[in-house]
Amino acid sequence: MLTIRAAGLDRDIVSGLEQWGDDIRLDGELISMTIRSEADLPEINRYLVAHDAQVYALIPNRVSLEEIFIETLGKDSGL
Repeated sequence: MLTIRAAGLDRDIVSGLEQWGDDIRLDGELISMTIRSEADLPEINRYLVAHDAQVYALIPNRVSLEEIFIETLGKDSGL
């Protein structure tokens, strides 16, 4: 998961991010998306800057083992 804080975003710029990830959501100056690889972060930043977005932060959100466990088994897994 990645959170991007940037100004000067429009729907065309946001839709262009689909080449690096899925489940892209725009909320004001915040974009959240599921990325395929953190190795794409520099390229995502270059893309945004090349499209005149003012990038303030790229924040990768790592999923904890507990979150993976709950997602895999569900909250009511009988434990």
